[in-house]
Amino acid sequence: MQRILSLALVSSLISAAQAEEHTVAEKPFHTETTLKAVFLPTKSTAFSLKPEVWTDFTVTSIVPQGSQVKKGNTLIGIETKHIDKHIAEAEKARAAAALSLAQAKHELAQLKITTPRSLEASARNEKQAADDLKWYTEIGHPQEIEETKRSVKSAEMSLAYQKEELKQLLKMYGEDDKTEETEEIILKRTRNYVDAAEFRLKTVKLEAARSLETSIPRKLKAMQRASEDARIANASNQEKLPRDLKLKQLEVAKAERDDKISIENLAKLKADRAMMNITAPADGVVYYGSMDNGSWNPASAIKVLKIGGKLPGNTTLVTFIPAGSPLELSAFAAETSLPHLATGAKGYGISNLNRYRSIPVSISTLATYPKTDGTYHVTLKPTLGKGDNIVPGMKATVQIQGQKFDKALVVPANYLTRQPDGSYTAKLKLANGKTENRAVTIGASNKDTVVITKGIEKGQVIVK
Repeated sequence: MQRILSLALVSSLISAAQAEEHTVAEKPFHTETTLKAVFLPTKSTAFSLKPEVWTDFTVTSIVPQGSQVKKGNTLIGIETKHIDKHIAEAEKARAAAALSLAQAKHELAQLKITTPRSLEASARNEKQAADDLKWYTEIGHPQEIEETKRSVKSAEMSLAYQKEELKQLLKMYGEDDKTEETEEIILKRTRNYVDAAEFRLKTVKLEAARSLETSIPRKLKAMQRASEDARIANASNQEKLPRDLKLKQLEVAKAERDDKISIENLAKLKADRAMMNITAPADGVVYYGSMDNGSWNPASAIKVLKIGGKLPGNTTLVTFIPAGSPLELSAFAAETSLPHLATGAKGYGISNLNRYRSIPVSISTLATYPKTDGTYHVTLKPTLGKGDNIVPGMKATVQIQGQKFDKALVVPANYLTRQPDGSYTAKLKLANGKTENRAVTIGASNKDTVVITKGIEKGQVIVK
């Protein structure tokens, strides 16, 4: 029994040893890359709202996904009643603002003319009032006092004169103890003169007293007050009038800025209104969402494309595909697949519509820089037949043919060892049963095997 177990163990060890050996032989070799792709149109128009000021975009109608439309058909109906009302009110406000601005400019023009004149007049009034006060204080006031006092003295002298004249007449007419009618008339008139002079003196004294006590002092105070008022007014005007002019200039400048903003906002509002007319530019078909960057992305659009939905800004809502637009295949390749891909490389695609139909394809473009997810965008040109019935959004599995050799030294990749300098070696089994490392040059490779172009030959055995 022990002998049987030993034979079985030996047999197992021999089989394991043989399994760790590989005889180098020539065989066909090729690389093939599989890509998951989607059919997309080469021509399309994306519709999105990019509003400047308006924010309310409520859906009133929407064509179904995949609808065939004619040129001019409405793709998305949007409620416009509120924005139309807003535009009408903005236009009225704009007209009123234009009139206010014109009035403000006119007032500013007038102020530029009147302000220097008013400043000059104000300064002149202060100087004139000061000059008048100086003259009155030095000359006019003493003169009025003198004249008032002299008026009393003059009235007294006039009364004394009249009394003296009456006295002389009485003396002259009384010498003959007989007064004639003419004399009586003269005496009566003279007595009247005396009475008038007495009343005149009384009146002058009253007027003089009031003038000296009240009127003349009041006049002096009034002129002093007028001079002070003129000085205060001029000081105020020298500050206020230039400030009023500056304020008016600032007011006009602000009104001009506001007017400019109002014009711009109205233009933006009208542009937003025009943007709400989403119609087909030609005959074609409508897809929800975006078809860009090699993908069809309807998810965001589906959430809002419904009656009563609120459309967001800067989001592709629908994509219009003109009738007859050629299709292309869009795929994203991993970095490890790049060595097997090249512009012009050919292959075939199998659509989900018909898995038994191989559609010839060739690579049109191959990105040289990765997307943010690390993949590389690949576009392929398919050769479609009339009966393929492929439409945008359908998916396909693409096989791209890479390098192909009818005969090549193909070995398993796990029989090679990477050296510290980056080169590769294979452990070659010698005739005496020993092994030695041989440097090898690798040509093509795929996931599990490599093509050796130098270092080992057909028929040689390599071991792990």
